[in-house]
Amino acid sequence: MLFVLYLILLIGGMVLLGISFASPLPALLFVVGLLCIVLAVALPISAGAFEQRK
Repeated sequence: MLFVLYLILLIGGMVLLGISFASPLPALLFVVGLLCIVLAVALPISAGAFEQRK
């Protein structure tokens, strides 16, 4: 289930980065896309650390 969330965040972030170059607010979409990608990478690491602590 979490894999789907990671995949949606990663692909969604890439889409937002691509759309940002043709939008009227490129900086905002670029930052949001970048944050989505960072969150997609950070969530599995955090989830693994949380599972290891239990």
